[in-house]
Amino acid sequence: MSSYLRLTATLRSPRTLGLPRPTNIMSSHFFHKPTPFSLPSSRFYFRGRTNTNYQARETANTAVLYTLLGTNLAVFGYAMYLKEQARQGHPLPFKEFTQKMTLSLPDFQHGSYLPILTSTFTHLDIGHLLANMFSLYFLGSFLASAPVITPLRYFTIAIGSGLAGSVGWLFHRYYQRQAKAPGKWHTARGSGFSGSIMGLSTVAACLTPHARFFLMGIVPMPLWALVTGFAVFDGYYLNSLDSNIGHAGHLGGLAFGLLYYVARLRTFRY
Repeated sequence: MSSYLRLTATLRSPRTLGLPRPTNIMSSHFFHKPTPFSLPSSRFYFRGRTNTNYQARETANTAVLYTLLGTNLAVFGYAMYLKEQARQGHPLPFKEFTQKMTLSLPDFQHGSYLPILTSTFTHLDIGHLLANMFSLYFLGSFLASAPVITPLRYFTIAIGSGLAGSVGWLFHRYYQRQAKAPGKWHTARGSGFSGSIMGLSTVAACLTPHARFFLMGIVPMPLWALVTGFAVFDGYYLNSLDSNIGHAGHLGGLAFGLLYYVARLRTFRY
């Protein structure tokens, strides 16, 4: 599965869903006159103990986010090591790695189920990794600050969306094979954290649909429009023979995020 933000050169996001705080400018390349966004005072926090509890929860959510980032980076580092070993004449370890850590419909049909999870954390080129980790950091940090998001909920959304993305990818490959569509459907392999990112973004958009993000660092739009735009893009190119992006995986992650919001978070909206 390819990058969730493949269409954008830069993305500017508000810093928090929760308590007001100064916006830190990390780089003028990504941020220009950032607009802080915060929730109005609500029943979720007032002062004293409630404020402390909120900050502790946000810190715990951020720890989950960093764990996800670190896992992706560690798997990528190991993949690059094995790829280099393959270049030096030892291809078997890298071949075994790709079989265990990337999705393949034929492998799945022969009983290889673990890649439904492991492929979520696998990237095999630096561009794919950086684009996904950039998206995960900014959109994931945004959701981590939501008062109603606990570490367990955050982890469930991320992993559940990734699994749903893998299932969506496999189902689409099966559909293409049944339809005997031309292309490389039978040899394609899927990987990447894009399904999880789509799920996290969808939950954030449902909680705060009017939070402003900036496409290309210039065009302001509400978060619901940004996520909807990517969903339309993925749907439009779902069966494109020229696209190497796992659009079905993105849509699977979106579906899980939407269902999770409806089932668990629908009463909360800002």
